Amino acid sequence: MSKIDLLKINDPKGELPDSFYKYSIKKEIKYPTLSKNYKSQICIIGAGFTGLSAGLCLAESGFDVIILEANRVGFGASGRNGGQVGSGQRWDQEKIEKHFGFNKAKIFWEISQDAKKEVISRMKLHNIDCDFSTGIINATINRKDTNNLFDEVNNLKKKYQYTKIQKLSSSELSTIIDTDLYDGGCLDFGAGHLNPLKFVQGLGTAAKKNNVQIFEKCCVEKIDYGKKNTIFVSNGYTFVSDYLIIACNGYLGNLEPNISSRVMPINNFILTTEVLGNNLLNSFLNNNYAVADNKFVPNYFRPSPDNRLIFGGGENYTYRFPKDIKTIVRKKMLKVYPQLKNTRIDFAWGGTLAVTRNRLPYFAKIQPNVFSASGYSGHGVALSVLAGKIIAELIEGDSKRFNFMNNIPIKPFPGNSNFQWPLLVLGMLWYSLRDRFK
Repeated sequence: MSKIDLLKINDPKGELPDSFYKYSIKKEIKYPTLSKNYKSQICIIGAGFTGLSAGLCLAESGFDVIILEANRVGFGASGRNGGQVGSGQRWDQEKIEKHFGFNKAKIFWEISQDAKKEVISRMKLHNIDCDFSTGIINATINRKDTNNLFDEVNNLKKKYQYTKIQKLSSSELSTIIDTDLYDGGCLDFGAGHLNPLKFVQGLGTAAKKNNVQIFEKCCVEKIDYGKKNTIFVSNGYTFVSDYLIIACNGYLGNLEPNISSRVMPINNFILTTEVLGNNLLNSFLNNNYAVADNKFVPNYFRPSPDNRLIFGGGENYTYRFPKDIKTIVRKKMLKVYPQLKNTRIDFAWGGTLAVTRNRLPYFAKIQPNVFSASGYSGHGVALSVLAGKIIAELIEGDSKRFNFMNNIPIKPFPGNSNFQWPLLVLGMLWYSLRDRFK
């Protein structure tokens, strides 16, 4: 593990973060810890979207599956993110076309569409009540960004026959979200948003019903690869499996250097206001849309079912969360909505996500029987769920989609583990400064 353990330094050990999402669930679902040595066909490390989705798909196909979670189901980014189920990748389709050609760009787009469908399909199949609602607004900071976004909308309609999207002028946008901060944007009716903790716990319940064994508070300390993989757990027990799926994302540490050299953890923060009066809330976001802007470190926000504003944004450049998350995120919120200056903040929390150098996800075959997907770079709610399914397809004998994603070139971050974080900090500071001068 890394010298600084992200599993322990920012949150109470073995507990979900004190977030609005935790407040909103009716009952915490808990699973046992490992109490003996085990063997199974499939071992999955990490009970987030990727791990649970992979486990559920494989169990439905008849595999014997066990999932090991270092803390709690949904403890990581899966249970504390902004909840946006977006279209596409972190790159727009025009950029993907320039780098990979139209044929591969079309596959990228089809995968992103399948990812949204997979989320909705799982919600319906397993009756997961996670406050899903349609509509995401992408807002742009300046005229150049707006023109580029409008070109992308035209491109999606023309080349991909994606018609569930419309352009928004500055005045049209301000009418919907009641802020003059943005130059323009677009409204994507084919995207949506949800409560991520409710959704990930719903996936866990579905997996359990399909005979997946889930063990919490089982931190993996070492892996010995082989025809049979041996996994060593912190409480002294071992686990042997035919296949191993590593689904740790930003909380991997140095458990697998090939992944950690390409997938870097960064912290992001969210707050939730007190319950707002109908008049105030209806003055903005009255259509229950989610919003995300185009800053490198974006602001993103949406209403909650009980009339709060959920607002995310901000980053820091240490492994540790700042002591006063409320103040950091509140400053960003007030730039968008100064009318909330006297509004109480009821919840504020941080989370660790994972980015790659080019912001495209990293699918990896570590060994012939060891696979991973991570590095969703802030765009992973839908894609991480599909990633689990894609890994399951590979194990079941269909390698087409995995091989496509695996062939995306993801370069390592420069330097060894001692230098990766400082270099990322420098890069993030540069983009942060660029955001401020847009």
